[in-house]
Amino acid sequence: MSAVKPLEKFSLLPTWIVSLTHPKVVLSTVSYLKTVAADFFILQFLRKFKFTRTPIVHVDNPLDDLVPFNTRKIAEYLGFVKYWIRPLGLLIQTLGVKKAAPRLAQFYRNIRDAYKSAAGVYRFRLSTTNRPHYKKRIYFAGVHMLDPHYLCVPSLHITVVCLTYSFMRKAFAEEGYSKEEQDSWNQDLYKGAVNIAETVLYVKQHSVNCVSAALYMTARVFPSLFSKEDALGFLDSMFKSAVDIPSEDKKRILDYMKNLFLGFMEEGKDCKDWSEPIKNWLIKTEKRADNR
Repeated sequence: MSAVKPLEKFSLLPTWIVSLTHPKVVLSTVSYLKTVAADFFILQFLRKFKFTRTPIVHVDNPLDDLVPFNTRKIAEYLGFVKYWIRPLGLLIQTLGVKKAAPRLAQFYRNIRDAYKSAAGVYRFRLSTTNRPHYKKRIYFAGVHMLDPHYLCVPSLHITVVCLTYSFMRKAFAEEGYSKEEQDSWNQDLYKGAVNIAETVLYVKQHSVNCVSAALYMTARVFPSLFSKEDALGFLDSMFKSAVDIPSEDKKRILDYMKNLFLGFMEEGKDCKDWSEPIKNWLIKTEKRADNR
């Protein structure tokens, strides 16, 4: 039996306390929260209530229909915040506040930068998908009320979970945790990231296009944490245990996401701005819709 304390046994509370009170962390926390407010919530609601006129592009793909709508997956989808808060608590509880604080501050700066980077695309074109009008579960009603669903490409859900496991992977190695600890926690974080990535498709909050765009953004904006190989490996890990999607359909979905990701990477090699390939793709998608 492993002597490693399971990731799920670490409390969330220390993260909240340190994030909101520690002088070396709180400024980064506040900067992150301000960015989420401005570049996620306010950005969408200004468009919803027609204070802004940014074009909205539908980014659905026929392959989305191969992933069945599964309402039971909503709990995993909503576990997104707990997913990245818990490992920060692990650092606090195993390293001590003084040593963990700089790691927390850097993590908040990273996810703030992720939101800012994605917002550069959102302010160019908002994007949406056709999600089912399902409100029998209170969770769905809450998601649909709080999220106008205009920020699909790239998916911040995907970027943040990939950032989390790759950031923690590096932190565990640099802080000298034992191989057994690293293997256990990295495995748990990776599995959690893949599960959440699958849920964005199961609950119809994103399209396969959103996943590829997010992996591309993560690889370009955070190359020291997340590589092209990481992205392709992540896609290979999706839907491995799914029994509700036929094998041939899984292959079609994953091959498409890989090819789109690789296309973004290839085009992006010659671009000054990492976001140009995604913006070009959104323009092409918009034109195809206009010509129907």
